[in-house]
Amino acid sequence: MFVGRSGLVSLVEQLVLVDGSPPVPTGRDRPVLVIEGYGGSGRTEFLRQQWARWKANTPTVWVDARLVDDPDTHSLRPLLIAVMQGLSEKVNGYEVKFPRVVLAHIAMESPVPDVDPERAKQAMRRRLVEYRDRDALITLVGELLRTSLGAVTPTVPGADAVADAVAQGIVDRLRRASRLARFTWDEALVWFGHQDNGLRFDPIAALVQLSRQAAIDTPDVRGDVDDLLVAALLADVRESLAKVAGRPWNALVLLDEGDAPTARSFITALLRMRRSRANRSPDPLSTPTDPLVVVTTSDGRLAGDLPGRDEARPPWLSIDLGELTEQDVHDLARAHIWPPELGTRRVADAVHRLTGGHAAATDLVLSALEGAPGLVDRVDEVLARPGTTASRTVEEELLSRIIRGLGPGDDVGEHLVTLSAARHRAEAGKLRELLDEPPGLDLMTSTTLWSGRAREQAALPRFVRYLGLRALAARTGGLDWTTVFTMLRDQARADDDREGRLHHELALGHTGPVARELAALLPELGDERWLELVDGITATPRLSTAPGSSGVDGRDVVGRLVTTLHALGDPRLSERRALCRRYLLAENDLRTLAGSSEAFLLRAQHYHRLAERLC
Repeated sequence: MFVGRSGLVSLVEQLVLVDGSPPVPTGRDRPVLVIEGYGGSGRTEFLRQQWARWKANTPTVWVDARLVDDPDTHSLRPLLIAVMQGLSEKVNGYEVKFPRVVLAHIAMESPVPDVDPERAKQAMRRRLVEYRDRDALITLVGELLRTSLGAVTPTVPGADAVADAVAQGIVDRLRRASRLARFTWDEALVWFGHQDNGLRFDPIAALVQLSRQAAIDTPDVRGDVDDLLVAALLADVRESLAKVAGRPWNALVLLDEGDAPTARSFITALLRMRRSRANRSPDPLSTPTDPLVVVTTSDGRLAGDLPGRDEARPPWLSIDLGELTEQDVHDLARAHIWPPELGTRRVADAVHRLTGGHAAATDLVLSALEGAPGLVDRVDEVLARPGTTASRTVEEELLSRIIRGLGPGDDVGEHLVTLSAARHRAEAGKLRELLDEPPGLDLMTSTTLWSGRAREQAALPRFVRYLGLRALAARTGGLDWTTVFTMLRDQARADDDREGRLHHELALGHTGPVARELAALLPELGDERWLELVDGITATPRLSTAPGSSGVDGRDVVGRLVTTLHALGDPRLSERRALCRRYLLAENDLRTLAGSSEAFLLRAQHYHRLAERLC
């Protein structure tokens, strides 16, 4: 089930709608939509939901780019074939044909060896005649489809039989489309002369050139071939959909794992060809646009590689999925059956407090709670239960999803655990420099994993950091909790970073000294600045002890407040009565310290409202 992100769902509908409102002005191609999020944020689930929404209404294909990425060449050709396969499905009166794409692959079957231009063109003409034969054409298309079948949703067993059946459908559709009694390539061939760019090539000579370039494996030449293939795909889709009278929808390509090299090549070539076509048109309003919408997913790296960022109307849009809201989690919880005495809101509150709206964690925790609703007041225990497979716990499964794509090697997860002690990216960078074996830069530079504030102050998402801190607290020896926070404390002291030093002292369990220093600062700092300082210092739960344990003298108001706020920031605390008591304790201590301070009284009222909701 997919909930939330309603604005993003509406945006996709605007793009797919033929007469969509802005950001799709008249005479403009649809921008490529890049959905960004770190592992487990719901990127793939969003594509799944869009595929279910559109597959019966308009030609729609959902491709996993990782499954067609050649590790040696990263060629986009298998991906383009996967797109052709998916869009070839006959849907609701649409019938997309790909004569130009198939013709290009006939040319690329093998390079024409003859160096004499006229003899080379004669050889290409003979090849085109050979591929008028239905069986020969089915064999060629079937071989192409075998390179991509597993990447297209839905996947089915029996790849050879499926490839032959799909190939037969693609070929028969091409042959029916011919206006002549006898099938020829003449209509598609004309396009290779102009290629939607106002060119004046001999079409047969252009195919000869393509046959030779396809066999040359260098980045520059591969780029020329990629551009031509993508331009052919766009022309085929445009021509096919133009024949559907009064169509309401455009075709849709859902491309998962857009950071894969083959996906980057496909999207970059698509943007390049659209820009080239527009640049060569004397009248932008008369430039043919593509009735093709591309939605892809990324962990944040793709956008940095795409052209057009600085244009007034960029040819692509990137949108961060973000986290699920409390209302989203409540809506998800409503899809489960709970005991009569256990209200949906109670479950949703406990789950959101633990997961912070992390999509995959929310789904897994809700599913686990449905089978063990008695854990609602100890919801963090769900993380230690078996996940979707018995071999891994929920916690291990989530960490595996989060670290996927964050760099090579098996130690990325261990590095993330160590860096989770840092409050933000800048502090993580300093910690990295102190390590004997520092993590790779992929982990440090992810724009979706470190987000939410200015670049250097960007922080890990709350739940990701919590998972990392749990694993850090479980370490014994080496870079364990005490070692890492001591390193951070000493670095903060050297940097004269008071908030950082006190934060790390508190994480190390030195509540008394921290409380005494805060009490001494109370008359010196402004009320709002003091409260901000306390918020920053108490932001990290001390997972090496039980929630709220400190050993502070109960008569020490500041010490009590620090202990209470530290416990309230601990996701392990989910029992409603315990939470209510601590909210009331925080309110009482803030009122005691307030005097006539408006900032303290407003904060006390905030905790009173939270307590009222629970008690």
